[in-house]
Amino acid sequence: MKFKDKKDYEDYIKKERQDHFITPFDLAYETFVQLKFDKKPVDFFRQNASSFIEQMRDACWKDFQEHEKEFTRRMLVSLIDKNKYESLDPIEAIEDFVTEYPDYLYSLCLSNTQSRRSRAGKEFEAILELLLVGCDILVDSQGVVGKKTFEEFGLGKLVDFVSPGAVHFTMNKRYTTLISAKTTLRERWQEVPEEVDRTGISQMYLATLDENITGETLDILYEKNITIATTCSNKDCKYQEHANVESFEKMVSEALENARKLDDVSFKDVQAQKIIDNFNNQLKRHANHEYLRNYYQNKLDNFSKQVGKSNK
Repeated sequence: MKFKDKKDYEDYIKKERQDHFITPFDLAYETFVQLKFDKKPVDFFRQNASSFIEQMRDACWKDFQEHEKEFTRRMLVSLIDKNKYESLDPIEAIEDFVTEYPDYLYSLCLSNTQSRRSRAGKEFEAILELLLVGCDILVDSQGVVGKKTFEEFGLGKLVDFVSPGAVHFTMNKRYTTLISAKTTLRERWQEVPEEVDRTGISQMYLATLDENITGETLDILYEKNITIATTCSNKDCKYQEHANVESFEKMVSEALENARKLDDVSFKDVQAQKIIDNFNNQLKRHANHEYLRNYYQNKLDNFSKQVGKSNK
């Protein structure tokens, strides 16, 4: 097909990308089911959190690569003028193609790179949520509750998960678990301690897969009561000497212990209704994700009985 200019081609790439790729969460969920993690018991996730994340990341990446290869092929083919290139031999056709479309090829490569970065973070968050649900750890995610609500609760924009939930955080900050997720820290890690200072959060986890965190960065995070959570292999190979680096297994264990201390908390009607609303939001979000839908429906039913409210 013909494009008026490079901008027209870039718009076409953007539109086709939205149609071609499933969302990072849907990809993570499909991988979760394909690997039969939906059949695993709670203890499996609690004891093998690091292995679960590594397996999910590897499988998601392989699946995504196949989709990206096909997408890239389609986008390149869309530039080909068949009438023009049929008369040329293969070498001449390739030389002419790369000579005529270098800016277009650059736009496609740039779009692929930016998409990978954006998806990597969202996919990591999806894998973490699946891990927490597998461990039977209740969480509110910013993606469901909303950034505005998180900020209203004093959680800040960089907190991705709060366990057992945002309402619990307003009632007892000490025994709630806050998690920010970043595949790699790069320069943006500085936003996390800044957010801790701004919101007055006492402590939180920074879940990451980064293998190159400097000692200086770790020291700054330690001073702000920010604990790195990563895989066992990454901790053992890269951060064995750092007290504020823990495994995902340790993070899960501490989140469970904190949640137990809030088992008997009493809720006002408005607080209970907010929790029920958040469960319903999860059910809407996961309408097509059977494992998660069943989990949140069960939690909603139990909570509604606990507080004497009907499921609305």
